[in-house]
Amino acid sequence: MNGEICTNVENDTCTSVELGEMPDMRMGDTCLLCLCRECWRCDKRIDLDCENNVKDAHGGYIDICDDCLQDADILEDEELEADRRA
Repeated sequence: MNGEICTNVENDTCTSVELGEMPDMRMGDTCLLCLCRECWRCDKRIDLDCENNVKDAHGGYIDICDDCLQDADILEDEELEADRRA
């Protein structure tokens, strides 16, 4: 994982690139410098403000990108889910 480029690079907002450093992945799937997560389905980097927290079969949730969000998925946030279904 270390050394991968996050999706914020496309928007010129990646803190790692601005500092000339590689993404800091010590916490697992969250980059400490630009606060991106990794989509559980496609491994694409997603900004924390753009992720979809989807309920999983075990009562928890997974973070997925917009491209991987399926109609059968249920968002963890009930209000966002109601808006999405409206």
